[in-house]
Amino acid sequence: QFGHPAQLSKLVSMMNKLATSCVVHLTPDLVAFAIPPSASSGVQVSAELSQRSVFFEHRVESKAENNRISFFVNLDNLNRALKSCCSNKTQKTQVKLTKKMNGGPTLTFEIVLSESQVHVLHDVPLRIVQDAEELHSYSDPLFEPGIEALSVVLPQGDVRNMRNVVERMKMFSDYVLLTVRDSLGDAGSGGRSGGRSAELQLQVEKESLVTISTTFTKLERPEQDLGETDVTLTGAAPPNSEIEGIVEASATLHLKQMGRVLNGLISSDIKMHSSICCVVPSRTIVFKVFLPIFEGDEQNPSIVFYLPVQL
Repeated sequence: QFGHPAQLSKLVSMMNKLATSCVVHLTPDLVAFAIPPSASSGVQVSAELSQRSVFFEHRVESKAENNRISFFVNLDNLNRALKSCCSNKTQKTQVKLTKKMNGGPTLTFEIVLSESQVHVLHDVPLRIVQDAEELHSYSDPLFEPGIEALSVVLPQGDVRNMRNVVERMKMFSDYVLLTVRDSLGDAGSGGRSGGRSAELQLQVEKESLVTISTTFTKLERPEQDLGETDVTLTGAAPPNSEIEGIVEASATLHLKQMGRVLNGLISSDIKMHSSICCVVPSRTIVFKVFLPIFEGDEQNPSIVFYLPVQL
């Protein structure tokens, strides 16, 4: 039974602006989504929500590993069904994985309207994942331990401001150079200087004549948790720049791809409280958005975007 469909509806709406379909994983603890690079013009997306943040009651039973149900679904169909669940007239919604008369698997939304007690059914066709090989392109990229990377934490307001900056920069160039820069800390601090000394700079050039840049200053570096394997936290600091005492990492990416990601986040009005922008030179830009935590959640719900860089 749905408890909080609005955040899930906004998440699916955002993903629908990037691709037409995705894979969904249901486990007793998580609802996860993934879009491969081939489906969204090179941008890979993964998202995780806790079951308790979406459902009042839930039951997942599967013979697959980790009691997981995985299926492919059209995002437009799923988006329409979820929007119906968010109506002010909706009293209760249950969602079930069923088989219809044609034998095809279906995600059935049973919606009870509060005023008339009318039951509305939304059937969303899907395809169950039969072979683990089908999921290969949906897996998050793997990074070797100690790979050079540099990350900064962006407050929610800076994410919105970055969208506005990117939209303006698209008038001058197709590509943007992203640079994360920070002062070096003590030798034992892994390159962290502490405090709010980090910066994120966006720079474009117009016909090699005009350079336009915007810098977000007084940013924090993310704190590394013991045992954490996230590249946004564990990446090693790149070699020092020419300026003594400064460490930085840069990568160039397509403004249109970055704009689609930021526009999807802002226009869907999904609730978020902060994000991490991680530059992995010559590999990718990782943009990790943290969603609100519900009481009892053991991990942060999040959306992760992997944007390809231009070499």
